[in-house]
Amino acid sequence: MKYEIPTEIRSKPKLFGLEMKELIILLVSFFLVFTMLFDLVHSVFTVPYFTVSGALLLWIVIPSRNNPGMKNYMSFYLLFKHNRQTYHSLDSQKLLNENCFKKRDTGRIDRRYG
Repeated sequence: MKYEIPTEIRSKPKLFGLEMKELIILLVSFFLVFTMLFDLVHSVFTVPYFTVSGALLLWIVIPSRNNPGMKNYMSFYLLFKHNRQTYHSLDSQKLLNENCFKKRDTGRIDRRYG
């Protein structure tokens, strides 16, 4: 007997290539854009309104360039959720620090970095 072993155990249900959460976000957003928020737009701006709104709604569900494995709407959530009072230091002299660690490990000076 041959048993098929699933390659992905935690797969999320998808419909039209979108996860269910993303599909619900899109449906609710399209409903708001085309019904309730449409009344707030002047008649001259209806075409640009629909164009920009449709483009933004499609943009929020594509993968984020800056946060791998996340969608753009998740990146926005993280942007507004993070604590601004927390300090995260950045290593401004990364190459010099790597050079110092190389000296300690090898016992010789690496002249490539200064």
